[in-house]
Amino acid sequence: MIRTVRRPLLVIHAAALLTPGCFDGADLAACGISMTYCEADAGSTGEGADGTSGSSSGPGIMTSDAFTGSGSGDTDTSGGTSPSTGEPSDPPPWIEDLACDPPEAFEVGPTVVTYKTSADAVEADLLDDGVVIATGPAGAPFVFPVTSGPTNNPGSNLSVVVRDAAGQTAEASIYQPSLIKDPGSTVWTTLEPNDGQFSSGGAVALDGNNAIGAGVRWENNQILATLRRYDKSGTWIATSDGWTQQHTDWTQRAELKTGNLGLNALAVDAEGNIVAVGTAQVDGEPRMYVARFGSGGGLIWEVLGPIGTEARGTGITKDGSIYVAGAVRVAKGPDVWDMAMWVYSPDKQAFGPDIFKDPTDDPPYKRSERGHAVAVLPSGRVAVAGTREVVDPVIQEQRLRGVVLTYEGKGKRVGEWTSPADKMDNDTIFASAPSETGLVVCGYAQNKPENPANKPQILIRWLSEDLEEEKAPRLELTPGAATCYGIGTNMEGATIVGATVNENQGGDNIWIFAVEDAASPRVEYLKRNGQSNGQDRVLGLACGYMCAWTGSEEVDGAMQWITGMIRG
Repeated sequence: MIRTVRRPLLVIHAAALLTPGCFDGADLAACGISMTYCEADAGSTGEGADGTSGSSSGPGIMTSDAFTGSGSGDTDTSGGTSPSTGEPSDPPPWIEDLACDPPEAFEVGPTVVTYKTSADAVEADLLDDGVVIATGPAGAPFVFPVTSGPTNNPGSNLSVVVRDAAGQTAEASIYQPSLIKDPGSTVWTTLEPNDGQFSSGGAVALDGNNAIGAGVRWENNQILATLRRYDKSGTWIATSDGWTQQHTDWTQRAELKTGNLGLNALAVDAEGNIVAVGTAQVDGEPRMYVARFGSGGGLIWEVLGPIGTEARGTGITKDGSIYVAGAVRVAKGPDVWDMAMWVYSPDKQAFGPDIFKDPTDDPPYKRSERGHAVAVLPSGRVAVAGTREVVDPVIQEQRLRGVVLTYEGKGKRVGEWTSPADKMDNDTIFASAPSETGLVVCGYAQNKPENPANKPQILIRWLSEDLEEEKAPRLELTPGAATCYGIGTNMEGATIVGATVNENQGGDNIWIFAVEDAASPRVEYLKRNGQSNGQDRVLGLACGYMCAWTGSEEVDGAMQWITGMIRG
């Protein structure tokens, strides 16, 4: 089972809630949570599960008298002095108008807990089912994170306890129902059964509650790069949040109006701007392509690289720098490639490329290196992951190895790692994602690839920012050939894997599952075999509070685009 880790909570002041800001270091808008911010002293109230407001006079509310032991109810302190001693009295604090925003949790994300308290209260605690989970100044709202799965289902009993300088207390409680589905539950799935002669999603990114998908469609003998935004119900047709467009509509390059273009990777920045990268075929030659769009899908700028280049991965840093991973061709017939990384500023200024190659591979070139994925790490460093060819020193044969390069700033390389092939002879990386302490990568491993009976199997690795392996690698054995093409982490820290698996010689199927380490049980999120029992593949995955995925499903003999959203 996936462990649920309770994270530290952030106590925020009311003023901070009234403007766009940060929730535990992340912009709330970027989290995709629709929120109504509450001012602590504005007098707004929320309703509990029974429709009553949370206040000191409502049902289920414990008032300060329960804590002070003040004796009989006919003691008169209205004059401000004790009747027995004549000394000034110190009445206990009070609390009222406890409310949650939203009143009911339908989505994973933050709940803002507000309340009113007396001026003499100095400190407050937030309790979840009787356990103190945050402390802050009295009157300041709390942020309570609603997580998926059983942690907050079917709801949470939240209490706020305030204290005055003398240690006297008052408490109010409220119940917030939660209808969050379990991790891996399907939110929506959209299959495009009549999307050209064939189509396929190739990349996906989260955009708040929406998902951005990129892929290709084939019409009139032209490969059309296509960009789509799905709304929170999984619809892009005729909705306020959904749209679709193809590259012949947005490009300003004459050679692309009639050329073929495929998109391989997507990223969305904090302002909702979209970056898509891929490879164009112009006059039979590959050329890397980078395009930056506004949040509504309007083209801001595009770059078409020189002949003999390709782009396969992208990521955006906090300052808006766009990293692009791919390769440059160094020989033809057969083609040989060196791994390449480019950086672009938001205004299109170019840095690089940085080229990585086997230093012993002199002309005539024989070994290739390719970048496949980009992950922006917690520290701000950037990891570019891919696969390289090496010569095994023992058997003197060419083998595949995973490779990760780390960068700072505008492309200063600071680290390099090559996989040790400690599981099987071949060892590859096709996808990567940031983790809490570094990154996770995946691809496949395979023994003696020259033997057709040896099928590739899913390989997952966990690396620190210094490119040290933090956990033992995980080899996921499956019934047939299997490769991981997408990876991410959920809010509890589990690793989510998207893989294409050939099952029982019945064709490829889509697998999405969660693991924690090399030995933890595999938690199944999705196994999908389309109605045609054909080739069904997942080619992209992006995870946060939720996970979006995309790929293709065979429908009546043709590959068709499919995209979905599941709980992370």
